[in-house]
Formats: sequence, C-alpha cells, structure tokens
Amino acid sequence: MLICVILGVLMVIYYVVCLTFMPIFLTNVRGYSGTEMSWLIGTLGISATIGSFATSWLSDVIGRRPVMIAMPFIGVILPLGAMFWSGSVWGLAAIFFFGWGLNGIFPLFMATVPSESVDPRHAATALGLTMGSAEILGGVFAPSIAGAAADATNLTAPLWIMFALAIIGGIVAMFLTETAPSQVAKKRAAA
Repeated sequence: MLICVILGVLMVIYYVVCLTFMPIFLTNVRGYSGTEMSWLIGTLGISATIGSFATSWLSDVIGRRPVMIAMPFIGVILPLGAMFWSGSVWGLAAIFFFGWGLNGIFPLFMATVPSESVDPRHAATALGLTMGSAEILGGVFAPSIAGAAADATNLTAPLWIMFALAIIGGIVAMFLTETAPSQVAKKRAAA
C-alpha cells in the first residue's frame, strides 16, 4: 500500500507538471506553432486511452510489478524528447505517445494493486488512501513547486522534474510485491 501511495504521488506530479508546463515549453522554448503543440498534447490523450487498456492487459499477462517498474523508466523519453528531439514533429509525436504510456499504470497503482493487497473489507479504505494521497499531495502542490523552479531557472526545469520523477518512480516500483492473481498462483504452484 505504501509503495502505491508513494508511486501515486510521484506519477500524479509527473502528470500535472506535464499538462501544466509542456504546452508553454513547446511553444515558447521549442518554437512549435499552437496547432503543432495542440496535436502533440492531443497525442497524450490517445496514448493514455490505449495505454490504460494495453498496460493493464500486459500486467495481467506478465505481472503488475514488472510493468509498474518498466513504464516509469519508459516515461523518461517524453521530457527528454521534448527538450532534445530535433527531427520532425511526427517523430516527437511518436516520442510523446510512447513516453506518455506510463499513464497506463495509473489504474494499477490507484486501484488494482491496492485492492489486491488488502482484505476485501478494507478495499474502499485502501483505494481512498491511495487516490486521495496522490491527488492531494501530487496534484495540489506540484504546479506551484514546478512553477517556482521554472521562475528560478527556466522552462526546462519542469521537464527535468518530470525526468527525475520517472526515474524515482521506477525505483520505487522495484519495492512492490507482485499481486497479479495469475502470477501469484504460478508462485504458489511452484512452491
């Protein structure tokens, strides 16, 4: 539970910082037009939609833990691509699509793993704790902190924050205990 709470806070900060600062960064720093920026941000929505199904399916097949470790590390490509990609806007859209795939683990750390980790009688409490902590601690304070960092340095600061959050999120996920019923059953059968 504690790992899901920490991971939730980190990933919600990543999410909120991206949606708050990425449009400004793309237009003011990278020089993309408003139309190009809107298509790039729109790519995130497509990625989140597909990723939520694909990531959940993959976690059913190979387990929650490996998916929840891998996806934050994959998420580093989004801020790095935004800062350093020098190719076409279509290439950056592909980077955004795959990098934003980390959002596919949101249902896992906010609902699936917490509900699989506790007695069913305590599932609502577990979900409330995970979602509430992530949204309040991650969503409320993140824009102010990232904005202060940008004001103190430049508009790349929020993207470096995203990069660091993705790395830390992947490391935190390494401490998860596998909860996928298929994987737990395999371990029990092997034992």
